[in-house]
Amino acid sequence: MSTPTPGSDPDYPQGGAPQGQPGWGAPQQPAQGYGAPAPNWSSEPAGYGGAGPQRPGQVTAAAVIGIVIGGLSTLIYLLALITIGTYFSFDAFLGILVLLSLAAGVVVLVGGIQALQGKSPRLLLLGSYASIVVSLLYLVWAAISGWGFDFSSLLSFVLPGLIVFLLLQPTAKQYYASRGIGY
Repeated sequence: MSTPTPGSDPDYPQGGAPQGQPGWGAPQQPAQGYGAPAPNWSSEPAGYGGAGPQRPGQVTAAAVIGIVIGGLSTLIYLLALITIGTYFSFDAFLGILVLLSLAAGVVVLVGGIQALQGKSPRLLLLGSYASIVVSLLYLVWAAISGWGFDFSSLLSFVLPGLIVFLLLQPTAKQYYASRGIGY
């Protein structure tokens, strides 16, 4: 039996590999699975010709603060719902403030998550505004009711104010404008 020489057999072309197979010296494309390029899991969508703009630190900080204070206030006021009857029996306005605080906390939490995902910060801003208003109402209620100064209400006023401040910075506005998101 004779061995075919390169080029003399149609099943054994010049490249040295059987017909239908890539040449031994040709670079091979990786198959899906092992060796395939890793998927892009970042929250930044790819733009035309490259990655989208990088999220500025102000947006990241505002989103993280929103997630932290939204999560904590949601947890606290969900626990307060167990005793909501006590709040309403003590003072109806206090019971309403507890319910409003829970709603604002949930909105800030969801808005912070959305902002971290690169979506519009509108919900985070609205939740922060609502938190500021509810905190001011708590401070007024505490002063009128004779409870005096309430430091936790002051703190819950300052942190949403910081979120608003960070999101209204020119860098944050430019970032969202470059993504076609207005707020």
